[in-house]
Parts: sequence; structure tokens; C-alpha cells
Amino acid sequence: MGATGGTAHGGARTYDGEAHTGDARDGVSCGGVARGSVVAGRVHEVHRGLGELLEAVGRLDPGRVWSLREEALGESIREVYALEARLAAMRSALLAQAEHSGLATGDAHANLVAWLRERVRLAPAQARRQLMSARGLGEHPEAAAGLAQGAYPEASATVITGALDALPADLVETEVRDRATTHLVDAARTHDTRTLARLAAHLGEVLDPEGADRRLAAQLDAAEARAARETFLTLTHDEDRQATDGTFRVPLHTGVALQHMIESLTNPARPDPIPSTDPTAGTPVPAARRRGEAFAQLIDRTSGADLPRTGGSTTTVVVTMALHALHEGLAAAHLDTGHRLAPATARRLAAAHGVIPAVLGTEGEVLDVGRRARLFTRAQRLALNVQQHGTCAAQGCDRPAAWGDAHHLHPWSGGGPTDLSNGVLLCPRHHTLAHRPGYDTTVLAPGRIRINRRE
Repeated sequence: MGATGGTAHGGARTYDGEAHTGDARDGVSCGGVARGSVVAGRVHEVHRGLGELLEAVGRLDPGRVWSLREEALGESIREVYALEARLAAMRSALLAQAEHSGLATGDAHANLVAWLRERVRLAPAQARRQLMSARGLGEHPEAAAGLAQGAYPEASATVITGALDALPADLVETEVRDRATTHLVDAARTHDTRTLARLAAHLGEVLDPEGADRRLAAQLDAAEARAARETFLTLTHDEDRQATDGTFRVPLHTGVALQHMIESLTNPARPDPIPSTDPTAGTPVPAARRRGEAFAQLIDRTSGADLPRTGGSTTTVVVTMALHALHEGLAAAHLDTGHRLAPATARRLAAAHGVIPAVLGTEGEVLDVGRRARLFTRAQRLALNVQQHGTCAAQGCDRPAAWGDAHHLHPWSGGGPTDLSNGVLLCPRHHTLAHRPGYDTTVLAPGRIRINRRE
């Protein structure tokens, strides 16, 4: 293993003339194997050999590696990795035999994972991974043989077995599998694990070049359909941190389009580029933060007029606050969802996008139109949305108000006016219930009602 001058003498170790007392306690070495005749008396060569190896490694002192010369150091590192690979092959063979022999149940454990957790202190997840690796190597002895020779690391052996198990159904003939195994084992001897994984991903092209395009097209079609089914977006708003966190998955082409949009906004050649240096701290701004700022700019630059109308209104975020608070900046503003907003942000939005008054619309139109119209206007719907904090007016319902129907509390047909005091936005389900003769509607507060079944 490249260690220099280490020999045992009566329970002490000497290195270059220096004596070092061993860590033996009660006749047991630091490696956990009893000294003396215990290992030598073992009958089976595997049992005896592993015990001797453990004793030999136990006699090596990691604190002495500083005295290795460069050539010996490099050789020792290579030998340690080769030893790891060979031991991994031996471990896999032992685990496979343990499963076959029923070692765990014979030792009063539910399964081998539980046995490893109890006897080796191995976490269950890691134990399961090692058992899966052992099964894979058991099914592919050529890959196990290369690992046992120390020719490549265990991770590469896992790539080989995984790629062989994933071969397409039309490439399962013995001759094809043998060629695939030889190709991957030879590649593992000359390439690192990451490169080997890339080669394994294109194994079909090597084995059947003519059918590779057809299989790749089918694979990509299936992957695209799966991506469409697995598309999602989740958003979590935190008004205390004044931040929104989110995760999403979109089809590849959509993600690439988003990447290009973000890159265009992070381009330092823009007339008004996103700063690459923090003006306060004078430190570089991380790339992830610049991309986040670009994403926020992308949303700000998207006009509601470019999006589909929701419930008759364009997509609009409304910020409300008292006029004196807008001028003085001493009180929080509110979004139409009910979340609080910092006064400075509200003033910035007001300056950038104009103020939407509580009674008048963006063009100064009157919101309360009385009996002059049967249907609520878009401006009135927007005002109702704000009043209801963005949700259905029915008590306990959290469906978006923007999806709802404008409902007259006192029916139009009975003389009810089309104004804010007589209107609410209800989701389709509650709008249906409000019009059923067996239900009563009670106004709890502006923009909030309760619908009960009549007794």
C-alpha cells in the first residue's frame, strides 16, 4: 500500500526508528479483530483473508502519510481506490450470499437491511442501495469481475449494470447483450464515471445504429408527453419576508425559451443593465440573484393586455392604501389578495403604473352606475375584486374572485342597482346556490356574504 517501514513488534509499531504504542485494548486491535491466533485459526480463505486484511490496515497509521515521497504518495492513493473497488466487489458478493442464505432471518432480523442497520450501523437507505448494487453485479458477472480487479470504481460498475438493465426490448438477444457488456466494461477501464454515463446513454446507437434514430424519436416523444403531464407551478407568498418562493417544471422547449428571455435581461450590454456589483456592499452580485431580478423584470414587463381576460377583466394587480399613507409612506399598503406591501414599494408602483382610486377607475370613470346598466363593468369588477381581497365573496370560499360571476345582492329584475353596494363576485358554484329558491343570502360585511340552506 506504499506505507514506509511499518512493522509490528510485541504490540508496538515502529516507523523509521520511532516507537508508537498500539491502540489495543483487552486483546483487541484498533481494527476490531482479535490479536493472536483468532484470525489465523479461521478455516475459510475468505473469512481468514478479510480478517488478515483488517488487521493489516489497522496497523497502518494515517498520521504517518506526511513522510511519503511524491511517487509513493500517488501510488498509495491509486492503490487505496483499487482496494476500495475490490472490497466493493467482495461486499456485493457477501451481501448476495447473505440474501441467498437467509442470514438476516436466521439471526432474528426482519430483513438484511435491518441486519445491516443493527450490526454495521448502516443507514437503511444506504443499505438498500448496496443491496441493489449487489443484485445488479450478481446478474452481470463481467461488470463484477472488472470491479474485483480494481479496474474502475463502484460507481462505474453501477452505471454498467443500470445501462444493461435498461436496454430496449428489441436489444435483449444474448449476443447483443454480450457486445453491450464488453463495450461498457472496456469503456469503464479508460473513462471516468461521468463520461461512462454519457456513453451508456447512447449505448443503443453503438449496438444498432440503424434503429437508433427510431428509438431516440420514440424516447423523446415519450419524455415530452411525460413532461407535459408532470408540468406544475407552486407559489408561496410570505408577507413577513416580502418575498414569494416557487418551484416549477415545464417542458424542455418552454424552459429553454425562458432561459433565453432571462439571458436577454441579464445582458450587461443593455442600456440599463442589471448591476453586477452591489452598490451598497461593493461586492459582486451572484449570477443566481441577477437571474432572479431578470425574472422579476420579465413579469413586470408583461402587459395585462397581452394576457387572456379573466372574468371580463384584464390581469391586474391592485395596490390599495390611504392617500395620506401614499404621500407620507408611514403605513402599509395592501394587495388585492390581502397581503401587506411595503409603503416604498407601493409608492414606486404608483409612480410607475399610476394610481387606481378606490371609487374611480383608471380613466376616472364612475364605478357606481346605478340603474343605467344591467351588467357590471370591468372597472366595477376590479373594484369588487379589491373589496373581496381577491377571493369569492361567499364565507369560507377561497376560489379566485377574478374567476367568478358578478352577482346582484338585490336582483336587477326586482329593482336592484348595478353598483358596488349591491354587487359581489361569486364563484360559479356559489353563484348557482345564491339563485336557488331554497337558499338565503346574508350580507356579513362589504364584499362578504353567507349562503345558507333555508330551514
